[in-house]
Amino acid sequence: MALYLSGSSARRRTARVGRALGLMLITLVCSLALPVRAWAGTWAAAAAGDPIGVKRTVLDNGLTVLISENHERPSVFGAVVVRAGGKNDPADATGIAHYLEHMLFKGTQTLGTVDYAGEAPYIERIEALYEQLRVTADEGERAALRGKIEQASQEAGRYAIPNELDHLLQELGSTGVNAFTSPDITVYHNTFPSSRTAKWLAVYGHRFQNPVFRLFQSELEAVYEEKNRSMDGFDPIAEEFLKHFFREHPYGRQMVIGTVEHLKNPSLKAMRSFYERYYVPNNMALVLSGDVVAEEVLPQIEAHFGSWRARPLEPFPVHREEPFDGRVQVDVRMTPVRVAGLGFRLPSENDPDHAAVLVCNELLTNPQQAGLLDQLAQDGDLLLTQAVPIPLNDYGVGLVAFVPKILLQSFRGAERKVLAQFDVLREGRFSDAQFAAARRAVINRYRRMWESNQARALAMVYAFGRAQPWPDFVAFLQRLERLTREDVSAAARRYYGDDYMIMRSRVGFPKPTRLEKPGFKPVTPATGASSAFSKQLEAVPTQRAAARTIDFAGDLDTALVTRGVHVQANQNPFNDLASLELRFGVGQHAMRELEVLAAYLGKIGTRDKDARAFKQALWELATELSFGVTRERFIVRLDGPEEALAPALRLLSELLHKPARDRGALRRVKRETWGLNLVAKRQPAVIADALREYVTFGEQSRYLQAYSPREIGLLSPARLARALEDVQGYAVTARYVGARSAPEVAALLRANMRFADYHRPAVPPVVRPRIMDNVGKVFFVKRRKSVQSQIVMTVEGEVLGPAARPRAHAFNEYFGGSMAGLVFQEIRELRSLAYSARGGYVDHPIAGNPGLLLVQVGTQGDKTIEAAREMLRLITEMPARAERIRGIREALVQSQLSAQPGFRELQETIHDWRLLGYRQDPRPSWARTYRELRFDDVLSFYRDYVADRPVTVMVVGDPRRVPTQALRRFGEVERVSTRRLFSH
Repeated sequence: MALYLSGSSARRRTARVGRALGLMLITLVCSLALPVRAWAGTWAAAAAGDPIGVKRTVLDNGLTVLISENHERPSVFGAVVVRAGGKNDPADATGIAHYLEHMLFKGTQTLGTVDYAGEAPYIERIEALYEQLRVTADEGERAALRGKIEQASQEAGRYAIPNELDHLLQELGSTGVNAFTSPDITVYHNTFPSSRTAKWLAVYGHRFQNPVFRLFQSELEAVYEEKNRSMDGFDPIAEEFLKHFFREHPYGRQMVIGTVEHLKNPSLKAMRSFYERYYVPNNMALVLSGDVVAEEVLPQIEAHFGSWRARPLEPFPVHREEPFDGRVQVDVRMTPVRVAGLGFRLPSENDPDHAAVLVCNELLTNPQQAGLLDQLAQDGDLLLTQAVPIPLNDYGVGLVAFVPKILLQSFRGAERKVLAQFDVLREGRFSDAQFAAARRAVINRYRRMWESNQARALAMVYAFGRAQPWPDFVAFLQRLERLTREDVSAAARRYYGDDYMIMRSRVGFPKPTRLEKPGFKPVTPATGASSAFSKQLEAVPTQRAAARTIDFAGDLDTALVTRGVHVQANQNPFNDLASLELRFGVGQHAMRELEVLAAYLGKIGTRDKDARAFKQALWELATELSFGVTRERFIVRLDGPEEALAPALRLLSELLHKPARDRGALRRVKRETWGLNLVAKRQPAVIADALREYVTFGEQSRYLQAYSPREIGLLSPARLARALEDVQGYAVTARYVGARSAPEVAALLRANMRFADYHRPAVPPVVRPRIMDNVGKVFFVKRRKSVQSQIVMTVEGEVLGPAARPRAHAFNEYFGGSMAGLVFQEIRELRSLAYSARGGYVDHPIAGNPGLLLVQVGTQGDKTIEAAREMLRLITEMPARAERIRGIREALVQSQLSAQPGFRELQETIHDWRLLGYRQDPRPSWARTYRELRFDDVLSFYRDYVADRPVTVMVVGDPRRVPTQALRRFGEVERVSTRRLFSH
């Protein structure tokens, strides 16, 4: 979400959006933080009770180092965090922190250039010209200045090696190369093999020193695209909410991505000043989590980061925001349905009350839907409601979003319903069991986080960003354990009182502000060259390592429960949190109503326990119950502590065999489906995906197979009960991850679940036939309000055999391999034609079926034809750059280490490999092939599976900017109405 978390295309960290139709429930987990004193070259004593054993030190230059060792997998999640973000932007140059994040992927004086001495005069000229552009109002003069900027950029571009940083990280086997800017921090991160730790430290230790803001004009357009993309989503209403919630603080006055006016008039000088002020080691931290030994890696850290020069850090300004005085109301028209958001001022995450506030919010809403606000939707008092706290460094935001009932409910009436639930919280009218369940749920959420290197690292990153010493964070975790009911009620009285803001949005569609394309020509860079730093990096030693081979039989424990029901299990090495999936052998392909059944079961109780009592019972067990459906399987999942598994299974068995027949719950499913569909059908990316499904699969499109609200209205609880009974008549696979063996899980299931006496065989994998009549045509969906266009292209391929699959991997690494691939470099980096651009050959998940090439582009409306033309050129006339093969080989071999599946992904990984026809871990044979790859292998795959085949083009966009006549150059055009894409 560009509003509060922004980054470049593959670097963008996705913000969470809550359930209230995606309109107001913007979760921006911006918890951020700081170091603990230590002596240079030594590790501070670990905090007592630290669940992830963080080791902390501070180098002589002030750089904080935080490391959490975790040797489960041969990979490391690494990050560098800067304690500065969007709130630190100059008021007259918003978006600078985010712009700088983009530019710090462009290289340094010795990285990303063939000759900095020759390049430097042009970089300086470009910076000076942009400063003139900022203060020039006359359009004629501005046009002349832009011409000079383009001329200087063309000259500077001759020295640039585009994406060299990305290529170097790719060669290390990095995955998830990423960055994000929040209001409070900027973070650069990725996962890499532990055998390449020394090289990764060398790259990250260098990339922030003497950066050069080269290729700026292309990145300028990329940020334009990001801004346009945000305006097609829900950022405008979130921005409006925060503008009124923070009337003085920069949180409300300047969004991370910046204003349109400032984006059009950027200042490289302001960017340089921002870098020099905040990108200093005494304001930064290096964070590592994974397969490293802190004592062994510290000398390397000091070697690569110790040379950073510390500078005096100016005091951070203190921004004050006065509390609300009573109820403050704001009315807008910005959403496709009526929606409202209550905003309460919450403490920051450093505040001692933060633990109590977290438990407050768990009592309000939780995954089991047993919270006080959940009950409003459960009882039909509101359509949807949820509490979504937004923690920021200076102030937290307690956002409670709700959607009134469609008919006969006013905003005021809905608001009273919500406020009545806060009375319950403030007065402590909840049971000891409810309090214990809420506290345990929050604690378990953190315990689950510690299984992941990324989650561990980001917890340290956020702590650094909010200037919270790590021992204080450990103390917060311990405070959660000691929390009392009165602590929670007191926090509710303190923060969820009568002083709040409410923003009410009626149906309306604000006119977006469009950024027009600057129209710069692409530069001609020094492709194929290597920088001085790249050559130096080759001398950095590496360790030999191999991915741990997965043994399909030995790594999974199996047992029989009863005829037709079997268990497969693997161990959880971290904690006592277990997961158990019952995968019934039939899915939506055979029984369309199973999608509705999954939603319905999440809202009902049993014949002996109403929905509220049933959910309360699960909640008190700290166990989450969820339902899902695929084309072939109906899936029931339990997540919770081992000790609760037996009683949770008894509750589940009761629900499966004695479900309540609840017409009210079915009506709520219908209303929610209506609301979610209303929102989804206004999202260009969703429409584009529905168009792809329709063009590829026709009536078998998953959007057309989904039940519409009208069809749900024709269902009855009795029919869904019959469907549930039918489902249980199919063979069952129980997937378990936890502390028990498979025989122990089988015994547990026999003791606590009732299974059918006879089970039909599981439905085999379903293969949807693709429609060949549509191949080579152009399909266009008009969406007049869309700022961006969505482009999808496909090329029908062939069946991939085991021998061809490694060649496909090499082709994908070359063609669409994240930021190092042709698609990103040609479409975005050099031509600035898109913010998001990706593509590759998609192997069919089931052996023996043909794959296809799939590319997707999100671009400004006025760039649609040009972006489509360039993407078509890449597909039909793929450039050959043989010098990239060495990096591709290294990337493929090393990425097998960083992508080693964790214990929770193990069973699904083995399942997927089996569908592809493998009976043992295919990675060793892939690795042998990778090491022998030649560039001819990439070219031969392209010739065999992509070249000289018709390209199907799909576009969603504004017809005023994407005329049908222009689309005809790509083939016969067929206009498609959105009504043909979604069920009705």
